[in-house]
Amino acid sequence: MNRVSAFFIFCSGAVGSILKRCPSDLNKYQGIGATIFFTGVFSALAAGYALYTVFDSYLAATIFALVWGMMIFNLDRYIVSGMRKKSNFLKEVAMAAPRVVLAIFIGIVIATPLELKLFESEINAEIGMMQQETYKVQDDLLKKRYEADIKVVNDEITLLRNKLSSADTERTARVSEALAEADGTGGSRIRAMGNIYKAKAKAADKAESDYQALAADINPRLQTQLQKLETLEKDRNAQLSQLNRASLTGFASRLKAFNRLSDREEAIRMAGFFITLLFLLIECAPILVKLISERSPYDQKLESLENEYYLANLKNVTISRLETQTRLDFENKTAAYRATEMINAENEIFAHALRREKEELMARNEGWFTLLRKRRIFDF
Repeated sequence: MNRVSAFFIFCSGAVGSILKRCPSDLNKYQGIGATIFFTGVFSALAAGYALYTVFDSYLAATIFALVWGMMIFNLDRYIVSGMRKKSNFLKEVAMAAPRVVLAIFIGIVIATPLELKLFESEINAEIGMMQQETYKVQDDLLKKRYEADIKVVNDEITLLRNKLSSADTERTARVSEALAEADGTGGSRIRAMGNIYKAKAKAADKAESDYQALAADINPRLQTQLQKLETLEKDRNAQLSQLNRASLTGFASRLKAFNRLSDREEAIRMAGFFITLLFLLIECAPILVKLISERSPYDQKLESLENEYYLANLKNVTISRLETQTRLDFENKTAAYRATEMINAENEIFAHALRREKEELMARNEGWFTLLRKRRIFDF
């Protein structure tokens, strides 16, 4: 077995010492190990690209990619090595179900950044459109802030201009009537400078004086409003030029752009779906291979070895439990005897002391009264 084969067997999580005695299973576990290894490589590439879009640093992206790839590799290796071939297929399916779910999530996590890289040019174009939409929203919000003030000024300007225009129209009409009366083309149609002409000329002079008075009043106010409008527009344009035009280059923006493309373009949605499906199949392949394959000599030897360890451990635990139970039974049975003997010994010592005190009292001839006074009469 060369080093490459030994490395792939290590990646598969198989026990090398057992697998050496089952040469028919070498190819299967080499393939499983290679799949697990390249899954870790793909996950490292995906994580590196995702982190590069966030930090824009090759060093940070490389370090995190290596850590992430090793974590996914170790997790896949643990998932596959933890599966055991049993005689009951339903039990195997129940045991493999949570591992398949976990493998699906890992496959999605790996596939998403690689999809963003594969469709990078389309995503960049979509991000450009998203930026323009964002700029437009910012511009509209800023313009809306000035909209009310500008509308008030414009309404005032329109009102003043309408008043001046109405006065000018009235003045023009009176002058035209006076001229028509003078040359006979209108009014009484008599070419003369009579009373009618004088009346109309007087009305024209009054309209002219009214117009001049109104213009003298309105024009300064109109100029003030025009200056105010110009100031508002300058402030608005200045703030528009100072808006922060942030570029959408982050991972979330690229993911959003890809989702928009998928919703709008059927081809991109189908391509993304099949790419994700491919990585899901790659991630689930080792588990499915172990699930659908027959029990091999490696599985039988591994189960036999595990049973030996299990029985040996069960034997040790049982012996230890019996020893502990025997010791407890012995302690329980002897505890009562020891307690009784200790009580009898204490009673004997106490009785001996009483007899000795009695003998000493009787030797001094103190009599029964003294014993009664010391309350020792009841002890005999």
